Amino acid sequence: MKIAKTFFLVLFITLINVSSVLANPTPPAPAAPPPPPVGGAIDQNVVILLISALFFGMYTIYRYNLIKKASI
Repeated sequence: MKIAKTFFLVLFITLINVSSVLANPTPPAPAAPPPPPVGGAIDQNVVILLISALFFGMYTIYRYNLIKKASI
């Protein structure tokens, strides 16, 4: 009798899950992506960005070394 209860429970849960999966509507088709902003190319001015990052890094390291020397 216990096997029959388990079988019907598994069957019931399976049917409920299958019916809920099949009842969902299909998702809509994806919309067209928005156009990129004017003049907002990601490749523009990368050299300037790299140079400024290099100078900022050098400034940060120099300042850290000054603080470290002053605390000794």
